[in-house]
Amino acid sequence: MIAAGFVKRQEQDELFDAVFTRVEPRTVLTGMRGSGKTQLAAAVAARCEEEGWPLVAWIHAASRKEIIVDLYEVALRIDIDAPKNIPLEVVVRRLMNNLRSANGSNSLFVFDNVENPDDLRDLIPEGTGVRTLITTTRHLDWDGPGWLRLAVGAFDREQSIALLCEHTGDTHREAADRIADALGDVPLAITQAAATAQQGVYALSGYLDRLSHHPLESNISRLEGANYPDAVGIALLMAYEQVLEQLRTKHPQQERIAVSLLGALSLLAASGVPTHWLLRLDGDSDAVRDTLSSLKRASVIQESNDGQKTVIHRLQGHVYRETYLSNQKKLDEASARTAALLSGIDVDRLENPEQRRHETQHLIEQLLSVTSQDYSHSLFSEPQVSSKLAETLEYATGLGMSQLALCLTDSVTQACDALGPHHPDTLASRNSLAGTYRDAGRLDKAIALYEQNLEDSIRVLGPDHPTHPHLTFQPRRRLQSERQARRSHHPVRAGFHRPQPRPGPRPPQHPHLT
Repeated sequence: MIAAGFVKRQEQDELFDAVFTRVEPRTVLTGMRGSGKTQLAAAVAARCEEEGWPLVAWIHAASRKEIIVDLYEVALRIDIDAPKNIPLEVVVRRLMNNLRSANGSNSLFVFDNVENPDDLRDLIPEGTGVRTLITTTRHLDWDGPGWLRLAVGAFDREQSIALLCEHTGDTHREAADRIADALGDVPLAITQAAATAQQGVYALSGYLDRLSHHPLESNISRLEGANYPDAVGIALLMAYEQVLEQLRTKHPQQERIAVSLLGALSLLAASGVPTHWLLRLDGDSDAVRDTLSSLKRASVIQESNDGQKTVIHRLQGHVYRETYLSNQKKLDEASARTAALLSGIDVDRLENPEQRRHETQHLIEQLLSVTSQDYSHSLFSEPQVSSKLAETLEYATGLGMSQLALCLTDSVTQACDALGPHHPDTLASRNSLAGTYRDAGRLDKAIALYEQNLEDSIRVLGPDHPTHPHLTFQPRRRLQSERQARRSHHPVRAGFHRPQPRPGPRPPQHPHLT
């Protein structure tokens, strides 16, 4: 997504030349968080869309599972054969083979925020006309043949000064120069400083004074080992503090909403949260919209180009967690509110099967991210999250998305570790996972889980509890009958669960999948 007030970089010309003129098949943008890598990649994707490229795909690449899920969705979009009993990895290989044998039409794959280059093993598209663009903080993994590496660094000083002066209407270049020096010309920090000064309606000299005398010494150098000046963290802290203070004075209700929004955005998927979910954070959706607008005007959060997702920059989210959420009580409150947000997503209320599929896909994406993001693991201590995990597995299985749902096996493990193996929501999520295995044709896995659940439920509820046959015995017997029938090539007797037919391919969900 391209942020409001996007500043053209000198690296942009070289990048455009590589992608559009020289047709470089593999380009990687490296740089610290906040340097503008994703913005540059979004500018490339936007031009591809403007030129009518038939395939522009935006892949969230923080983990291998997320990469596979997004590529699987691309495969569905271009009608790659994907029966529900075929694993996602096989469908993705079919996508790769299709691209290699295609007619050479232009296509772009952006892998945003690659954390581990090994996650891309066998997943990099190849073919005539195919361009792959990667953004990453990893500098040393791209020197092999076939890669063009472009380093994305800080603004040059004149660019920082110009941005600060233009956005604030203040011509005090010396103050702008001193702010830029304190912030190390880090693009995100410079842009944020300009927005904070503008929204606070004070001169650059006033902003410099606040930056220099802020009582908190914030050090975010631990993030990715990058050497950020301390003032960068303070600038990002001042940004959200100012919005909360302004709302507290004028609209106390909106301050509470803003705290809930920032907590959810900082704990859920770093790639963004569906905006229509956030509107349910408070009974007054108009107040939520106004609060979102205030946070966007202050550049604390952003909205995707299509308006479908709301995002907090990874660096801003890190600072919020390290400062506001460093208080355990506030973290607990944020986790509880975020869990309630997830719990309130009701797929069954949607009448359109395609809408149900989209909403289930959103839930899977969020749960995958919560599982892979260490700082999000506190959410699994909330029973509502484990309960929603069980429901999501059931939604996906009923919609013919069982292979996609099996990506949540690690999520079930995380929930079990957090709540304990005997917690009712743990039993429910494992039982739902067993049903997903069954629907995907992996009967041995399903039987093993049903048997494990039987033992644990007897231990918790006692041997005579009426739910045991419903929960475990009947599914296990049916599975054993089906497995025997498959081995002997006989049809299964009527009465065994028949999954609903698979809906058609979904429309684009990522900002640049067209």
